[in-house]
Formats: sequence, C-alpha cells, structure tokens
Amino acid sequence: MFGAAIAEFEFTQVFADAPIDGFARGQQNALTDAQKRGALLFFGAARCVECHKVSGESNEMFSDFTQHVIGVPQIAPVTGNVTFDGPGQNEDFGLEQITGNSSDRYKFRTSPIRNVALQPAFFHNGSFTRLEDAVRHHLDVFTSARNYSPSVAGIDSDLTAPMGPIEPVLARVDPILATPINLTDDQFRELVDFVRNGLLDQRAKPENLRKLIPRSVPSGFPVLRFEE
Repeated sequence: MFGAAIAEFEFTQVFADAPIDGFARGQQNALTDAQKRGALLFFGAARCVECHKVSGESNEMFSDFTQHVIGVPQIAPVTGNVTFDGPGQNEDFGLEQITGNSSDRYKFRTSPIRNVALQPAFFHNGSFTRLEDAVRHHLDVFTSARNYSPSVAGIDSDLTAPMGPIEPVLARVDPILATPINLTDDQFRELVDFVRNGLLDQRAKPENLRKLIPRSVPSGFPVLRFEE
C-alpha cells in the first residue's frame, strides 16, 4: 500500500505541458515569435535536436538517452570522500567507470531538458550555473572549455580545486560538436529563450511545488522545509 500510494503521487508529478506542447497541439500563440525562431534554430541550424531528441525512444523528453563526450570542463571538489580518476585524481572518466572500456572515457548521458530553466547548474558536474553559458558551450566546445574559469562560471568555492586536463577530453569530443556553430546575438537570445521558456511547464516552478508540502503529517515528524 505504501508503494502504491507513493506511485500514485509520483504520477501527478509529471510536468510536460510546456508552450512547445501547446504549439504542437495547434495553439499557434503558445510560443512567442522569438521562441518560434529559437525553436527553428533548435531543430535546425543549431543542431540541438541531434542529441536532445523528441522522437523514437526519447518519449519527447529531449534526450537520446545515450552517452557523448561534449568537452565538459574537469572540475573537482577541494576535499571529499570520492577518489577521482586520472593521475592527478581530478578527472571524471564517466561511462568508462561502468564499462571498464577506455573508449567510453569522458562520456556522459544526454540530459533531458524539459524544465531545464529550473536547474541551478548544468552538466554532470555542475560546471556551469547559467543556462546561457551551457548553451554557448554546446555551440563551440573548444573555445568554451579552453577558456573556462570556475569563478567566472559562478560555481561554489569548494569546487575550485586544481582542474583536470581538458585537452584529453577535447580529443574525444563527439563529431556532432566538432564544428563550431555561429549564431548572431539575436539568434542566440532566441535559442536560449526557447530552451528556457518554450520547454518550461509553469507547474514545475518551486513556488507551485511548495504548495504540495503538507502543514503536518500523521507521524508527527517535522515536514521538510525548502530553501528559497
């Protein structure tokens, strides 16, 4: 009964009614004109959809659910109870940790990006804290990775230990990302607008989810309190 009750609640926590969904159902004004232009870039020239898929087994989650090397900067915590990979213990070998196959080094699963605007950080290690920076990295991974600065990226100071080498990562970058994609400033803003707002179900916002927290529970234990 516990399991069934929890499952029923979890079924209510699927937030997949974003402007892009309304537009797909024929609501032509569900997306703004700028977001429509951003969508054309997402599905076209910017090539985002090649990994952030909406067909086949992706179930419209905007992910191919497979692993790629996308040149993510190698950050690691200053202290911790996890031993990182590589001779300097400051690398993350990704999928290789699971398969033991060196050809899988630095591969990580494509993240679904529905409601991505609500994420506090991006990529498997949180190396970027602004959506604009994460999108810009995809457009030119070599320039982004080689010029990466943890402080400029806005990550917490406890993640600013000496960074792992980036060139071995870039040597394995997925061919999909091998050629930089040039967008005008307006195109870049429109692409980010689509990703941030066109894929966002308003029901998933924290102020709405907090309303689900009960004032009390039958056990008498204190309920969770969430940071603003």
